[in-house]
Amino acid sequence: MSHVTGAATPSDESIAALRAHPRFREAAAIAASANVEFYQGNWLANRVLNDRARFVITQFCMYLHHTRRPDDPKSGLTAARMREMCLDHKICSAGRAEAMLLMMRAGGYLLRETVAEDKRVRRYIPTEKLVGLVRERQKRILRGADMLEREPRFVAALESDPDFHARFVANMVESFLAGFRMVRFVPELERIFERDGGLIIMMSVFLTGPAYRGFAAAQNVSVFGLARRFQVSRAHVRAVLGDAEQAGLIRRGGDVVEPLPALGDAIERLLAVGFAYAALCANRALRQSSRPVSSLAS
Repeated sequence: MSHVTGAATPSDESIAALRAHPRFREAAAIAASANVEFYQGNWLANRVLNDRARFVITQFCMYLHHTRRPDDPKSGLTAARMREMCLDHKICSAGRAEAMLLMMRAGGYLLRETVAEDKRVRRYIPTEKLVGLVRERQKRILRGADMLEREPRFVAALESDPDFHARFVANMVESFLAGFRMVRFVPELERIFERDGGLIIMMSVFLTGPAYRGFAAAQNVSVFGLARRFQVSRAHVRAVLGDAEQAGLIRRGGDVVEPLPALGDAIERLLAVGFAYAALCANRALRQSSRPVSSLAS
């Protein structure tokens, strides 16, 4: 895997080392379960994070807010900046970016802020509801990363340093803007990534594998169970499972879904990349403790 200049890109060696760690499967189960629970239990997850574009937009919200410059009335989380970032990085259309901001505001995740210097600027502020939701999800990822470190320190930094989370988010998004994409490490999951809820459905199936049953809650991976749990249609679940079966990731028999070794390998690789990426960004955030967050924006 070639590195992207300026991005916190994990090396193949670091990914392999994490997968060989004796606690990797326990950490992977924690991370996969956290993603599944996060998706199914929150309005925001169901309406905003049910595909890759919506997840990225949420990260952009936090990044733009944290890197706001007091001397620039057009900085911060504005509709114009969100549209621009989504278009520049091929996340979604300008109209969809606007719609997501309005949806998040309607759900109590964003507040509209009056910009006295320029009434034309539409700036938003993340509410505690959004900040807490994103922070809790990332805390679980950092807890998993800590389990694989010689000296666990990431969750401690998150809980003790009020600016750590903002710096961590800034580093994650800066790496994304520099070109880092997790899907490049798991090309066999690319079609799954593009489907609403596709990756979460696959993580649920993954957690039913023999190696993970002891670390995760029981998963109902019938078509009806998945559709109900993730609030998608049964036809959509069947389409996702059909893609996975065609890719050799699962085996289906009636209403029973069985994970194949290829799915275990792909999800383990994806989670290892996620842990390594989180650790790289967290370590950068630790080294930047003396810098204001607004200075971290490119």
